[in-house]
Parts: sequence; C-alpha cells; structure tokens
Amino acid sequence: MAELIDGEWLRTYVDPQLLEDFQNVNDSFIATLPRANKAAIDAEGIKFQKLINNVGFVVNATEDFEPLKMTGQKGFIGYDKLDTTPTSYTDAELRAMVYDKEATIRKAHTTSFRIGVRRYCMNKLAPKKHVADKMPVIRTTGEVFKGRKRMTYADLNTFLFEELVSLNLTDPDQQYLILSNEHKADLIHDRASTNNYRDLEVDKNTGALKRFFNLQIFENTETPLYGANDELKSLGSVKAAGDQGSSVFYYAPNSVYHIESVLSLIKELKTDTRSADPTAEYRTHSYGLCDKRQEIGFGAIVSGNPTP
Repeated sequence: MAELIDGEWLRTYVDPQLLEDFQNVNDSFIATLPRANKAAIDAEGIKFQKLINNVGFVVNATEDFEPLKMTGQKGFIGYDKLDTTPTSYTDAELRAMVYDKEATIRKAHTTSFRIGVRRYCMNKLAPKKHVADKMPVIRTTGEVFKGRKRMTYADLNTFLFEELVSLNLTDPDQQYLILSNEHKADLIHDRASTNNYRDLEVDKNTGALKRFFNLQIFENTETPLYGANDELKSLGSVKAAGDQGSSVFYYAPNSVYHIESVLSLIKELKTDTRSADPTAEYRTHSYGLCDKRQEIGFGAIVSGNPTP
C-alpha cells in the first residue's frame, strides 16, 4: 500500500490520477422529505397554518346542535445559513499540478456540503427528548457489545407496535427509519435468536435492509448522538462517555425541507493585486431549513448504556 505524506507531487513525477475521497455521501432519505409550498416561502423562512379539528360525533341526538368555530394555529420556521469553510489556492499551485486542482477543490466542497446537509437534516428530524404519545425515544436492550447494548428484533418490534402505533399517524406508507450501521449489524447478528426475520425485508443484491412491515428503512453511516440523559446532542458534538448513536424515525408529512440556490463564492486570482503568488478562495453558501412542521411523528431508538 502506498504511504501518504503531506504535500503534492509536481508535474514531472505525478501519476495523473487522484485517490478517491473515502467519505460516504448517503443522503437518499432527503428525497422523501416534503418540499415547502412555494406560496409559503418567505424571505426569512416558511410559514405554516393548521386548523384545529374540533368536530364531534353524536349518536341519537336529543338536543339542537350549537355550531362551533374551527380555529387555527400558525407557525414559522426560519432559515439556517449553510456553508462550507473556505479553501485557498495560489496560481503557483495551479501551474504546477498536472490535474485540475481548482475543479477538484470545487468537487470537494460539493461533497462536504452534501455531507453537512445530511447531518443537519438528521439532527433536525431527531426528537430532542422522549415525549410520550408524540415523539418516542427508547433504548436498545440487547447484549452488551463494544460499550453499548445491541438492538434486537424485539426492540424494533416494540418501537413499531407499541410506540408508533399509538401515534395513530394517518398514512402508514410515509413512515421512515434511518437505521445506523451499528443497529443494522445488531439486527443481522440477532437473526439466530428469532424465526420472524421474514418480516424484515432484505435486498438480496445489496444486503440493505429495506422495510420492517410498513416501516421503510434507509441506512446511514452516522446518525445523531444522544447523551446519557436521553437528550439529543447538538450537531457536531464530539462523542463523550455515555453518548450513544441512534436510529431516527420520521413521519414524512410532518417534516419540511427547503434549500435555497447554493452559491459558489469565489475570490478570483485576478483580484489579488498584492500577493507574490496571487491567491484565490472558494466556498459554498446557502440558506435552507429542515425541520418538524409539528412536534409529533418523530422518534429514535438509541443504543442502551451498559449497566454500571
């Protein structure tokens, strides 16, 4: 295996082939998130309205009815600024490289932006903490493995048929679970302990877990962290003692996703009149949001901590 060290080969010695970036950009779940209605998009965010259902039902009425007004509620979700960190490069670097370094830098920013948006969306969809009958957060109960309790088939069964069913969500085909790699490995490991794995649909060609009854599954390499206090860690938190990864559930109709046009911000070489080696800078920038329309229909299965 070639040993990688800091620096870049100049034109004379380089094999004109770049090593592939090993980071996985698995953001396919974003395609299921509803886009905002254009009429609701404001310069500062997205506006929502909801009618409160107060319609009753009466059997064998004996008195005249008194009509009620159906009142509404309004909500607003503001934009977040989404940026990659700037990269600088000089004309000397561009002249010396046999490959198109400028194009490669832009591609790296695109990749980093997608990874960043993926992490951002998962953290926004994950509930901050357990809310009974609205946003369930449960812990796995399996055997201890590498400092956490494994997810079992029984945990997945409990989450779907005890926690999610009680939410009484309207459309069962719009329920999604972003399954962490750890939890996928746990479920495969747990096969030997149950005969009911016919309920868990596996893609025979890729090995991906696709569905558990009506719960559609996406897989991801990294998912939000929860602390030992069962509360969601902030985006970008470094894993500390007692923190555990999660698999995140969301009911698509109760979520919203919108990204404004992504801008390529460029400080061009020709604008640098002072440097001995004129320097350019590049980053991507946008406004966007991913959030819950209302605080119901989201959940998480978090790896349990070993008993002290």
